[in-house]
Amino acid sequence: MSLYNRINIGLALSIVFLLVFATNRLDKRHFETVQNTVISLHTDRVIAQDLIYKMNLIIYNKQLSLLGESSKNVNHNLNKDFNLLIEKFSETKLTKKESQIFEKLKVDFNKLTDLEAKMLENNEEILTNINIIKSDLIKLSEIQIKESKSLTSIAQKSLDTNNLMSKLEIGFLVLIGLIIQFTIFYRVKKSKTEKLNN
Repeated sequence: MSLYNRINIGLALSIVFLLVFATNRLDKRHFETVQNTVISLHTDRVIAQDLIYKMNLIIYNKQLSLLGESSKNVNHNLNKDFNLLIEKFSETKLTKKESQIFEKLKVDFNKLTDLEAKMLENNEEILTNINIIKSDLIKLSEIQIKESKSLTSIAQKSLDTNNLMSKLEIGFLVLIGLIIQFTIFYRVKKSKTEKLNN
């Protein structure tokens, strides 16, 4: 095999190596995107949805306690639990809109606790405030669904891109292999025919 053929084969193999290395780096980036998306989906959306569900239960229990006689003790415990859930919810990653609604929820809940502390005879104002909090929680819940869809879409796009890149990589490797084979066998055949002619 001539020096020229060796150089050609060396270049072809270098291209294959660089291609495999480059696609490996791209694959790694896509897998990191998917991994981060899955983590975010769990920590910032599934857990947030669970916290919203628990807050809703507390508000529902507050509504029920208004009908009972011992609402003061019940409300004190429920308020403690609700504040704990608010604290946990603030640790999740919030979008701009979600942050605004969450701030409103905190303000509305403080209003509710102030009204409860005044021990009003008429519970209509408290019930109105409870309904406002329910509305805040529904809006937060809707955001969780929307953001979950968005994160799932990002992960799917990344996986689809990775799949396409893998197919292109295989196609390119087959093409390079055929070119190397053609170069080797064509040169060998050509040199044999030249020797026979001489």
